[in-house]
Amino acid sequence: MSNKTGIVLFVYNRPHHTKKVLKGLKKNEISKLYIFSDGSKNGQDQTQVNEVRGLIKNIDWCETEIHINLENKGLANSIVAGVNYVLNKHERIIVLEDDCVPSPDFVSFMEACFDKYENKERIMSISGYSLPIKIPDNYKYDIYFTYRPNFFGWGTWRRAWNFFEKDETLLKEINESRRFNKKVVRAGDILISLIEAQLKGNIDSWAVFWALNIIKRDCLCIYSVEPRVKNIGFDGSGVHCSPQTKYDTGLIKRFNGNYILPDVNELNGKILKEFKRFYSIPYGIKVRTKIKNLLKFLHLFALFKKFKLKITGTRSKK
Repeated sequence: MSNKTGIVLFVYNRPHHTKKVLKGLKKNEISKLYIFSDGSKNGQDQTQVNEVRGLIKNIDWCETEIHINLENKGLANSIVAGVNYVLNKHERIIVLEDDCVPSPDFVSFMEACFDKYENKERIMSISGYSLPIKIPDNYKYDIYFTYRPNFFGWGTWRRAWNFFEKDETLLKEINESRRFNKKVVRAGDILISLIEAQLKGNIDSWAVFWALNIIKRDCLCIYSVEPRVKNIGFDGSGVHCSPQTKYDTGLIKRFNGNYILPDVNELNGKILKEFKRFYSIPYGIKVRTKIKNLLKFLHLFALFKKFKLKITGTRSKK
């Protein structure tokens, strides 16, 4: 593994999941692992937090640098702080969370992509995850380019992360700039709902801002064609993931370390169409949402009309 790259694992209170991720990482034969362990949120999960810390302290198959948070920083703050820390020491970074199980060739795949696109500034993010979408039978490459990043086993360069900032004006700019809005929708309009949730304070996400920084600059992200990361966190155990099967994948079983990587200008229209469909709000939900908003508007309009009549009636009596 190149010393240019720092590998990071973020853990919290899921020992069963963490054990599987560590087992996968061990097969990658890495030399060093940075680990950031978040503190208990309310003391009720302290037993699980301690169990996770027992697992990471007993790693004997690589060098570790463990950072223990005594208080709960939350996933967003932990990841941003951890990525900043590691990228001050390394030129590139590979990030795993405690529910992202890597394949045995995950790190070598990421390193191959890092090396190939090191000086291609339009490429800002790499992921070993493979969306469960249809890839054309005649597609010959091991990766494809898209307009938004994925965070199930991902990586980036220092040169790209320098553009990251939690700029709230980006969220508002989507409604003000038709061009920017079009770019966001091109990447899948589920992102719009996440942005609205962020504005309302319903979520606190670093990932929304990273995606928007990439999209605004018209940059690209890499996804693996074959699944090199399996997310096992959609079982209801995670703080931010509700139970669902949409993102279910297996893990690649056959690999030889020889990756066929395209030039940056080779975007595949069919894959981009499938990608957008996967990350778009289903039509039925869009219709129900519009009807719901219309009913709200009509209800408010009726209340306003009733209030206006009441005021008018009071004035006419005087």
